Parts: sequence; C-alpha cells; structure tokens
Amino acid sequence: MSSTDHPWDEIFKREGRFFPEPFPRFNEVVQIFKDHSCLEILDLGCGSGRHLVQFAKEGFKAIGLDISPTGLNLTQEWVDEEGLEVNLVLADMRKPLPFRAGSFTGVLSTQVIHHARIVGVRSAIQEIWRVLVSGGVAFVTVSGRKDEGEFEEIEPGTIVPLSGPEKGLPHHIFSEEALKEEFQNFHLLDFSVRAEGKVLAVLLRKP
Repeated sequence: MSSTDHPWDEIFKREGRFFPEPFPRFNEVVQIFKDHSCLEILDLGCGSGRHLVQFAKEGFKAIGLDISPTGLNLTQEWVDEEGLEVNLVLADMRKPLPFRAGSFTGVLSTQVIHHARIVGVRSAIQEIWRVLVSGGVAFVTVSGRKDEGEFEEIEPGTIVPLSGPEKGLPHHIFSEEALKEEFQNFHLLDFSVRAEGKVLAVLLRKP
C-alpha cells in the first residue's frame, strides 16, 4: 500500500484540517518537555499539523512525520500561514524511521501508533526508543477501547472498522497492563486514562 492510498490520506483528502486544536494535555506536555530540556521534538504522526504548529510557536526545533502526503501538505500550508519553520518527513512509522539514533530529546505521538497490527506497533515503539537520546522523554497516547459500530478482528486485540470515518484503518486496542508491557524498557513517569477509558497515555523517559 502506498502512502497516497493509505486510509489516512483518504481521510485528510475528505476532511481537510479536521483536527484544529491540540489534545487536552498539550500545554502540560510542552511544560514537561521544557522541564526536561527537550528541544528537538519528533511529532510522530503529525497529521495536518495541530501540534507541530504549536511546538514551533513555543520555540522547539520540531520535525513532523506522517504517512499521508495530504496531511503534510495541510501542515505546510498552516505553517506558512503562521510564518513558521518546521521540517516535514513523509514516512511510515511501522518501518525504520529515517533518522539517526539519538536524533531527538522528545517524542510526541497522540492516537497514532495503535493504527497498525501489533508487529507495526512494536516497530514504532522500537523506533521511538532508537531515535530518543538517553534521558529523552516521550508522551504517547493509544486507544483503550473500541468505538461503537461494526468491525472485523484481524488478529487478537486488533480490529478494523467496517464503517465510519476510520473505515479500513487498523486499531490495536490496549489494556493498561499491555501498554506498560510494550514500553517496559522505558522508565514510566506517568500513566493516565481519559475519555471513559478510550484514551490511555504514558509519559516515558529513556534511561
């Protein structure tokens, strides 16, 4: 599957810049990055730019990576409107990322890495580890429960909606225990649950 026919590219073509606001804990995460001297930030799965634009405004050196060319084009338009500068990379998080080891002091990934089979999720987690410096911080959120509607289970814990805006897009659903297990190599700084269990969040530091 090429990036231009990936479900996310179809979503951005159809919906445009449909995530205009940062996620609710964004300001808290910005402060955490500042407190840990995280200046080089990877926005893994940046979409149409809702966090990347804010990172640039806050003075971070931010790079946005996404599988959707349309999403990256929308991000570039937004960045240009704001008169900001960021770097954008077209790549698939399920494969080795095009960065050297230790390229970033911080990684943000909100509601992104669970959009894959478990082998792809684990590859993304390994790459987050690889591209972070020792002492670097990552904030990651994933799905903690299924949405309403019809779906097909394609492997244990991974479903594909058969209708709705994310039709055809894999969702690996995490339990609290499974999420902590997958990130066991990191130091867990914080764990939280929101949206009635729909979103699980981990704040991590690489030893």
